[in-house]
Amino acid sequence: MPTSTTEGRNSVASEVSAASFLFSVDLEDVRSLVPDGGKYAERVPANVEAYLQFLEECQGRATFFTVGDVARRYPELIARIADAGHELACHTSDHTPLGRLGPDGLRADLERNLEDLRKAGASRVEGFRAPIFSLTARTAWAYEILRELGFTYSSSVLPHSNPMYGWEGFATNCVRTPSGVWEMPLTTFGVLGRRLPFAGGVYFRALPAVLVRYLVRRRLVAGRPVVGYFHPYDLDTEQERFMHPELGESRALNGLMYMNRSRVLTRLAAIVDLGGSIVRYDEYVAAVLEGAEDARD
Repeated sequence: MPTSTTEGRNSVASEVSAASFLFSVDLEDVRSLVPDGGKYAERVPANVEAYLQFLEECQGRATFFTVGDVARRYPELIARIADAGHELACHTSDHTPLGRLGPDGLRADLERNLEDLRKAGASRVEGFRAPIFSLTARTAWAYEILRELGFTYSSSVLPHSNPMYGWEGFATNCVRTPSGVWEMPLTTFGVLGRRLPFAGGVYFRALPAVLVRYLVRRRLVAGRPVVGYFHPYDLDTEQERFMHPELGESRALNGLMYMNRSRVLTRLAAIVDLGGSIVRYDEYVAAVLEGAEDARD
């Protein structure tokens, strides 16, 4: 069960604004998810270092949703992230979507994920993100398992229909689920009768930068958070070309996976310049979500 010290956390959380940029990294090694991935160059440590340098420069504290496989392979990197003041959270042991795990499989998987993070230096683990945002209406049973294992929040829902995963009709703001676990869905915007994310991954890279800045500014001015996500490869301009997983072997979609990687850090810096302070998810939950409930009580 997630445990550890909370030294200094309350004072930091008290400074967190409702209008925050909930930037995060889905810390996974894409080579583990493709056939013969071991033949490609190791890129995760260098890419994580680039994120850490950016975060240090903008004085941001982010959340790294970490696959157990990465924690087992790079324990020194996990310790480095923790020592820099960032949050470590779970992203399953081997990046398996929830529907393939099932309830018993998820419980065992998360227990291993937690143990791997603890061994690598994580002091407290409160958060979870499902691989490929695979927490949907069909896998909502996951919330009870998260509660049983002591998790405080999840950020696993893409609140719109999607060819892969998505939860049509889910709230577009942070909500406490019936299990008591908070869900922090991806931030989306409406276009042509659909809702698309804009603050993470390929969407952040492929959408026009001016549109992304406008959408972020609008959220921040309204006093609402921007929930986004990135991967180590999102800023990697040196990664070898191969077919990424879960794309149905589509060359067009795979081409998007390499689009505008060199611009990610510049675009992120522009978001910070808008006033989007980067804060840890656990601190946002404590200061803003649970703080608002305490105020109502």
